[in-house]
Amino acid sequence: MQFNSTPWNPTGNTGVAGRVYGALKLVCCTIPARTVSNAFNWEVSRKFWFSFLFVSIFAAKLLHLYAHIDSIPVGTLFLWGSTFFVQDIIFLFLAHGLARSYQTRWLRITAAVVLICGSLGLSVMAAANTSFYFTTGAEIHWRQAGGFNRDPASINTLLTGLTGLVIVEALYLVVAACATPYLYNGIGGVMHTWSEFLVSICKPVVKPLADMVFRRWGKGRKLFEDLKIYEPVPLSDYDDEEDKMGNSAPLLDQPPQLQENSSKNDPSQRWKTVAKRALIIVPTAFIFFLRLIRPSEESLWFLSQTVIISPFAGVDSKGKLNQISDDPYLRDKLTALAAPPRWDWFPEGEWPGFRDWQTGPLGGDKFSHYNTKEDPLHVGNLDQDVLEPLRDALSSGKVNIKHIFVFKMESTRYDVFPLRKGSYMHDRIINSYKNHRIPKDVQRRLANLTQVAERLTGAESGFHKKGAIKPYGGIRADNSYTGGTFTLKSIEATTCGLSPLVIDFNHEYEHHIYQPCMPHVLDVLSAGTNNSESNDYKQWPWRPTFMQSITDTYDHQDRLTPALGFKPENIVTVEKIDEEIENGKPWNYTKFNFWGYPDGSMGSYFRDAIEKAERDHERLFLTHLTGITHHPWDSPDGKYEELVGSETNSFGGKNDGLNRYLNTIGINDEWYGDFLDILEETGVANETLIVMTGDHGLSLPEDGNVTPYDNPLVSNFHVPLIFANPNLPPISINSSVTSVQILPTILDLLKTSGSLDAHSTRAVKDLLPMYEGQSIIRPIVTKNNDTAYYQFTVMNTGGSLVAMRSATRPYRLIVPLVPEVEWRFTDPSKDPQEQDPIKSFDLDGLVEAIESKHGSKAVEWTHDAARAAQWWVADNWRRYEYDPSKPK
Repeated sequence: MQFNSTPWNPTGNTGVAGRVYGALKLVCCTIPARTVSNAFNWEVSRKFWFSFLFVSIFAAKLLHLYAHIDSIPVGTLFLWGSTFFVQDIIFLFLAHGLARSYQTRWLRITAAVVLICGSLGLSVMAAANTSFYFTTGAEIHWRQAGGFNRDPASINTLLTGLTGLVIVEALYLVVAACATPYLYNGIGGVMHTWSEFLVSICKPVVKPLADMVFRRWGKGRKLFEDLKIYEPVPLSDYDDEEDKMGNSAPLLDQPPQLQENSSKNDPSQRWKTVAKRALIIVPTAFIFFLRLIRPSEESLWFLSQTVIISPFAGVDSKGKLNQISDDPYLRDKLTALAAPPRWDWFPEGEWPGFRDWQTGPLGGDKFSHYNTKEDPLHVGNLDQDVLEPLRDALSSGKVNIKHIFVFKMESTRYDVFPLRKGSYMHDRIINSYKNHRIPKDVQRRLANLTQVAERLTGAESGFHKKGAIKPYGGIRADNSYTGGTFTLKSIEATTCGLSPLVIDFNHEYEHHIYQPCMPHVLDVLSAGTNNSESNDYKQWPWRPTFMQSITDTYDHQDRLTPALGFKPENIVTVEKIDEEIENGKPWNYTKFNFWGYPDGSMGSYFRDAIEKAERDHERLFLTHLTGITHHPWDSPDGKYEELVGSETNSFGGKNDGLNRYLNTIGINDEWYGDFLDILEETGVANETLIVMTGDHGLSLPEDGNVTPYDNPLVSNFHVPLIFANPNLPPISINSSVTSVQILPTILDLLKTSGSLDAHSTRAVKDLLPMYEGQSIIRPIVTKNNDTAYYQFTVMNTGGSLVAMRSATRPYRLIVPLVPEVEWRFTDPSKDPQEQDPIKSFDLDGLVEAIESKHGSKAVEWTHDAARAAQWWVADNWRRYEYDPSKPK
């Protein structure tokens, strides 16, 4: 088979540059309707648009397979791999028909509009997916596009990836220009070969049948002969192209006379032509045959999806979980919901967060409520004594918790709070320099980068002499995971002591948040303890406050925060700050980017809040979300210290992003130091409990990804967690804990330290058993009979993956909820950075691989964990009163 080898060059220039210039010119000049309608321009551009479509589709498919290649067994890939391209091939055949040289004007215009719009649309989808993958390490889930919020913060976040999209799109244009007209002629040749092959098969049957029909009815013979439907008819203008170029492409069945002449002139030519056609027909026929007999497995269908159907592919939210065998015990335990408990101390009336009790102080019969006694997965520890190192301090009366500050530190990994020698992050910095030697001036910067974090945690960084930095005092949890890797879900897990809703994005505020959040609890306590005239702080009412120097418009955070119990007048965001600046508030800070101001700008607000609370005899519960450590890690003054070397990193990229990230970590460490100074200057340092934790981690050093979106690496989950107070002894715990345990731990600290009056102490004693998380000031109970203490994390953005581990084993399991993601098993105790995970699209394949590598105990744990996840996800929806079968 012969194709045209003349380069596509509408501009008259020679070489690749001419073809690229022509492609760009055609992009600009062929889109207007009047240009599309021009026959000459369509003749020039139609092959380019087909090539552009071809490149986009196959680039998208190759990326799609690459993204999941380690989840496909070698045998499956070898046997069915070729069938993954069938949808793409069929779509390209149809597109080739649109790119024909139509003589009818309306057909030409219609084909041009459809092909051009389709090429542009699909290329943008493919480019967006490629850019997104190399930024986040995951493909775009197109089903989530409808849930994407169009608020300014969301749009600005999206625009940060625009540069990558434009680069990829330009690359597609260049490749398409260089591949024109080869791709068009190649597909045309394949279609022409198949059409003549099929015609040659049908001809012996069609012609006698037609003769019989016309002998009987005697009409239409002339028309039938004129159409010559029994002769080879090309499906495209491929023959015309070859005639223009002087190239013949004799295919399977030439007219008899030509066949005879060809055989007489050169007998070997016919066999050569047949062999060429066989090279097309046999492989393509075999691929389509394999597709017909291929098993109807969900994973094979997913891998076969062409980019055009991805947004419309159906999703079954229970599809993956249906692979799990039922556990009789969990099946009989339909839900953990039951009638809410009755408390005689509960104030009359309706209280936000306590909807389930709204019928009165004796409890409600109308609603059901989460009950730990009905939860088959609940493992409690309130019956355990307080940890021995804390026991004396809490019982002595020296620990007085008047105010509470909760810091949610954006994108803060465990190993940067503080930065420690010997940690993965430090090793990563070492490897970024030539000869693995950090310059002395950089070593000094690293030693000073997180000194305040070193003081707050009591963790030795290794940069200073032992004991050089005196610990602040308090509890450090070294094995803490976040309850959600999506920031807003993580805030809810911490503030409300519950697991976030397992659906995409922030929709919790639209459903029943099934536990009262900390502001709700404090408001109810204040109803019974509200004596601002007293000098005893235990009699003072609480004032829950939420502060951040960044916008709260991203994904409706401005609706979630009030739903968590924070009153609008006690919420500070960049919008409120800007309004006050316009009204004359003194301000010396500039915005670091579209998110808002640096976190240190909140110092004056913190000081004012403390002074007001002391003056008005109120107890302050202040939650603070930081922002500057969020991608793209802009510095307010645009200056960055050199902390990371310029050597290429392990995944082939540069280290600029990591350097910027560490700089923002250092900027916020200075802010934490300023905050401690404010506590000292206002005289409340010894009476303030500081809780600090990350909303999620960041796998930037491991794989270069700037967001935890669909990223299962453990570094996205492992976050710092401290409960700091100068009167607490510095201790560390290594038990498996999660941010869901923060609320019950705060309540337990208030009760156990004697920081509440008699009424509130009694109330907290009744409230504590409602929460599913264990108290961190008591020994963590790893199991209850045969039930392990499972800890779940709802992964960003919420509806695709759930991560889980248990306190009994070091394993981690990623549970998929939709077809486009895989099961994943790791053992961080042996593989801390999870460089060798086991992945599979089906549970059976995962278990088989686990058994061969980790043994039967790991298999048993995986089965138990998967069954627990199956029940837990369904009950999570019931608790929130969310029905996944209803349209969102």
